[in-house]
Amino acid sequence: MDDSQTLHIRCGSDIEKTLKAAGFEGAFLDFSDPFCQGPVLDLPQEKFIEARLDFVISAYGLDPVQARKKHRLRYAKLANAAAYPKIVLWFEHDSYDQLILMYLLRHFAVLEERPEIELVCIDDYPVEPKFFGLGQLGPDDLKTIYAARQPVTDAMLKLGQEVWSALQEGTPFSMVRIAQKGTPIVPMCAPALMRHLKELPAKSSGLSLTEELSLKILAERGPITAGKLFGMLMRDAEPLPYLGDQMYWYDLGRLVDGGAVDASAGDWPEREMAITDLGRACLEGRADWMDHVTCERYVGGIRVASDTKVFRRQG
Repeated sequence: MDDSQTLHIRCGSDIEKTLKAAGFEGAFLDFSDPFCQGPVLDLPQEKFIEARLDFVISAYGLDPVQARKKHRLRYAKLANAAAYPKIVLWFEHDSYDQLILMYLLRHFAVLEERPEIELVCIDDYPVEPKFFGLGQLGPDDLKTIYAARQPVTDAMLKLGQEVWSALQEGTPFSMVRIAQKGTPIVPMCAPALMRHLKELPAKSSGLSLTEELSLKILAERGPITAGKLFGMLMRDAEPLPYLGDQMYWYDLGRLVDGGAVDASAGDWPEREMAITDLGRACLEGRADWMDHVTCERYVGGIRVASDTKVFRRQG
């Protein structure tokens, strides 16, 4: 097991109590910044943090005071993480986790003196109905996967630097090369990068994969609440689930604002969603969603907006 001088880092608080129940003694750091959404730009650290704050507060409707306090505290604690003799990184296979993991590897790569760093990273576990993430696991499960942890190597740290640099670029070419070549040192990274790139607009429709899958569900299942739509997307349609509910409302809100989906009033989970004629036309490739987008979005460092050159995916 660990000891009191160990720091466990996870991109969320979902396993914090379970680790304690399992007998782990170390400190815990929730370093969660959803780099899979919003701008990830090559900026000085202070400006980078501020840009991320501006996005999460606006996109997720967070309280500005509390969000800034929590967000800055996460980055401050990470800056002091190397004071611990040992660090354990707990991650899974989706793009939310893997992009944060790459940021952490890049962070530790540039330190002159590094603590011992270990990685727990899985893409499956025997749970019902199927494995989505570490938060599903119990104390004994966490002890089992901890026993299979591996040391973080120089090659992993280098991969973190390469992926992070590619993520911040204003074009997808470097990330495509990394994903197509494969990332055997962290095997789950390459598929996560490929899924991340599918948030670029499709060549035929202008839709991101999340938008496309959402419209398909609405076209096939008829009017349903946003909560049910999110559940169907995560359980049945999404090939590599990575979205939380607040993150999904941000994506869904663009479809509503642009006229691809009609929505009733109320809180997001209870709002009734229905596909419009425009939504069907985009889904079928008869209209280009990029002609109707009302606001910009980012895929890493790539700006996606109707007033600029848009990089498109083939499928």
